[in-house]
Amino acid sequence: MTTPAHSTRTTNLEGAARAAIAGGVPLALLIALGMPGYAAFAMFAGFTAIFGATEPYRQRMVTTGVAGALQAACMAAGLAVSLSGGALWLQAVGLVVVLVVAIGTLSTLQTIPAQPIFPVFAFCVSALVPVRPADLPLVATIIVCSVAWAWLVAMSGAVVRLVLHPHAPHVFRPIAPRKHRTTAVLRTAALWETVALNVVGALVAGALAEAVTGLGHPYWAVIAVVSTLPAIRQRHTVARAAQRVVGTVGGTVVAVGILLLEPSAWWIVVIAVVGQFFAEIFVARHYAVTLLFLTPLALAVSWLSLPEAPELLALDRIAQTTLGAVVSVALLVVGRAVERRRGRALGATSAIRTV
Repeated sequence: MTTPAHSTRTTNLEGAARAAIAGGVPLALLIALGMPGYAAFAMFAGFTAIFGATEPYRQRMVTTGVAGALQAACMAAGLAVSLSGGALWLQAVGLVVVLVVAIGTLSTLQTIPAQPIFPVFAFCVSALVPVRPADLPLVATIIVCSVAWAWLVAMSGAVVRLVLHPHAPHVFRPIAPRKHRTTAVLRTAALWETVALNVVGALVAGALAEAVTGLGHPYWAVIAVVSTLPAIRQRHTVARAAQRVVGTVGGTVVAVGILLLEPSAWWIVVIAVVGQFFAEIFVARHYAVTLLFLTPLALAVSWLSLPEAPELLALDRIAQTTLGAVVSVALLVVGRAVERRRGRALGATSAIRTV
């Protein structure tokens, strides 16, 4: 019998299901235990399962483990800032450290996704969630257990493939060749150019967002920058920044429509699971469509941890994302001018494989 050709329509089903389960189960457990205020920590831990999705499982074991440790460390750093009073200068210092560590780690691992969006997101929100010293043991337990669960879910594909792959090979995503990793990338000018772009962009966007009166959530401008600036090996395009704005606006409209209905916590779990699943389905196809699902997930879970008026949430989300995209495009223009003078693309390196 001829083996059916692998279909791109089934490519993300396996990974999407794992990502949804990795984040959905801890979130559901927190709701069942009456602790919705800690939902954001479960969500950020669940993102662990996204990393290393196409790698051979022995290599994925390391990638996902390091990514989980990075997410946990960024949440811990954010909590430390929160407990210290959340001074703006301390948030800025923490953000710079997170960017340097995250970009260095993800570039060395050659991960997909390559941008430091999830570590930065984890740090920024954790720095804003009000916690007491007495809460730390519980929060630490939630983070560690959620990361461990996400790692187990990510690795579960090895068993699933062993059982089901012989019967339906076309359903599974092909395993990519093993990556040759080296810490030599940490000594390249390209990596530090990428770090510099992200640090400058994040600090400028954050400062501008703080300066705009009447708007909150300045970290969304920072997230918009780090998610649209190029990772090492990649080129920066205006299209990605535009897709970020379009997808965020559309996703925000959907999220506000849902939140105005005042959904129960269990409906938020459903929204998170569905959003994570379809975000993974579309992430390799169209960034704007991905954000139609990812934005409601992020807003809904954030709303569980920090409830506020959906209309104000929408205004902040759209305005700050647009601001971050403008900063990102401005850096693109400056970067292209530098590239023309130097004759080399910023962040380009031969030290690691181009993706």
